[in-house]
Amino acid sequence: MASKKPRPDDDLLWKAVLFAVIGLFVLIAPHRLQSPELRDIIAGSAGLGWLSLALGAGCLALWGWRGYQHWKRRQAADR
Repeated sequence: MASKKPRPDDDLLWKAVLFAVIGLFVLIAPHRLQSPELRDIIAGSAGLGWLSLALGAGCLALWGWRGYQHWKRRQAADR
């Protein structure tokens, strides 16, 4: 029994989720932490949190676009 090979674009979905989780953590963590020193360190990285969210959104958009193109090619081949 052969296992199903993952599509190369599925890696983009994992990257998008990972970037989004990291970005959300960096943006939300300063509001939840009790330690003022650690809170200030992470709050100073808010720009990186926004960048991480933007990269996650970009990876998700690229994953969706490539999936749509793949679907369109399959529809054209079936005709």
